[in-house]
Amino acid sequence: MANLIKIGSHFINIDQALRVDDLYPRTRENQMIVRFGVGEEHSLTLEGQDADDLRTWLNSIATNLRQTNTDLDTRG
Repeated sequence: MANLIKIGSHFINIDQALRVDDLYPRTRENQMIVRFGVGEEHSLTLEGQDADDLRTWLNSIATNLRQTNTDLDTRG
């Protein structure tokens, strides 16, 4: 079964998402773009509360690579 999330009135199959772009850090627009393929016809733009809800959910499940264990030997 697909991993579906509901954001506002949208049901999103998160397994099909290739990338999620958060425009807020770059442009201060409260928008999230979920990309399922190449081009605008294969994307979904969420704004306002829907963007906030998706951002909150993604932050709750994401791993922040800058805060991972620094005990790893990276000297090669």
